[in-house]
Amino acid sequence: MAEKEIDLRKMVKHVRGTVEFIHHDKARCTGCGRCVNICPMELWELKKSKAFISPDYAEKCVECGSCWLVCESNAIEFSYPEGGTGVIWEYG
Repeated sequence: MAEKEIDLRKMVKHVRGTVEFIHHDKARCTGCGRCVNICPMELWELKKSKAFISPDYAEKCVECGSCWLVCESNAIEFSYPEGGTGVIWEYG
């Protein structure tokens, strides 16, 4: 039986007003690619041996914090958005 691909974007609603909640220190980034591999929304990419997050990540991120958890060089700082903003899970 083939697995269905789940589009997480259809399961959440984003409430505008979210300030920056992911900070990436490119100087500390080792380019390991862990954030690229783990992000369910595919918001990270490697360019010239450094990770970069999509400029519109706040509108697409599901706030799982996985990128922050797997970053061994501590190049990623994550904090949940202020109450009343960010992701609202509608299903699941």
